[in-house]
Amino acid sequence: MINHKSQNLSEFRRDLVSGDWILFAPARKKRPGSEKIGEKKRIIPPLENCPFENPEPVVLWEPLPGKKNPEDWLVRIKSNKYPAVAPHKICPQEEKNGIYSTIGGVGFHEVIVTRYHQKTIAEMSAEEVEILIKAYQKRFRQLKNEPCIQYILIFHNFGEGAGATIFHPHSQIIALPIIPLDVRRSFSGSRAYFKEKGKCVHCEMVKIDSKDKARIVYENKDFVVLCPFASQVSFEMRIYPKKHQPYFEEISEKERLSFAEALKESLVRLKAGADDPDYNFFVHTAPPADGEYKYYHWHLEILPRMARWAGLELGSGTNVVAVSPEEAADILRKSKIKN
Repeated sequence: MINHKSQNLSEFRRDLVSGDWILFAPARKKRPGSEKIGEKKRIIPPLENCPFENPEPVVLWEPLPGKKNPEDWLVRIKSNKYPAVAPHKICPQEEKNGIYSTIGGVGFHEVIVTRYHQKTIAEMSAEEVEILIKAYQKRFRQLKNEPCIQYILIFHNFGEGAGATIFHPHSQIIALPIIPLDVRRSFSGSRAYFKEKGKCVHCEMVKIDSKDKARIVYENKDFVVLCPFASQVSFEMRIYPKKHQPYFEEISEKERLSFAEALKESLVRLKAGADDPDYNFFVHTAPPADGEYKYYHWHLEILPRMARWAGLELGSGTNVVAVSPEEAADILRKSKIKN
């Protein structure tokens, strides 16, 4: 195990699900251009000309707490102006062209916009975050009934370094005719562990980490937030339901509020403890297509964008992480800011 008193001892850790080896190298914190704490100065652009302020047609909306009218909206879901995939009437078929294969880029790509131009999820109330998650859940359920859809991904980009080209806080939902590689690897690793051990690998990780506490950031009755043993990046967090559940869209109203509290706490602590980094988060859940996924355990992953990949990472395909999950969890547990 890493001796956290040493600034030079490196260690490879193997991801229990994917099998990937992650290199933890504390000395990398000292290199020029590495992860800096205490230097972030986020610039908030003015409200004028924000494209999310105009009342475009929406496919779904949710009101502010205690409100019922459309003008009191908190969340709007609308079509992405620059979609990666497009709606369809006919399901695409894989086509062969010699050794190569293609399939039509059909599906749905939508933007989930929250009302406040300057109010991030970390700064929203738990009740407001719960309404945002409710919108995620409702639109997911609608899209899963569309023909041809094999997988639905909900994600949130925060900051230019994470790919957010518009500052106004927003998430996205994309419904695809294929199951993406990273998700397939997660399913494959989870299935293999279940076949060998007869247990959910994610439940086992939650059980072990909850027992030793070193990587636990926050927990409530229904959810636990942890920094994974083989974190892909510094300050990575994952939010798991304590009860085994394959499907995100099936969480109850009570569980949804607990999830909202866990998500808000995670982002509040990330902002305070890691100096407000850019980040991505996304929900990994079992696919809506027919299949047996009792071995899978849905969760949300938060990946801060704090370091640049260079030749070592790109050439070897190995993530190099400067802050161990134990150190990150300790920092995040102690971090708290006022909204």
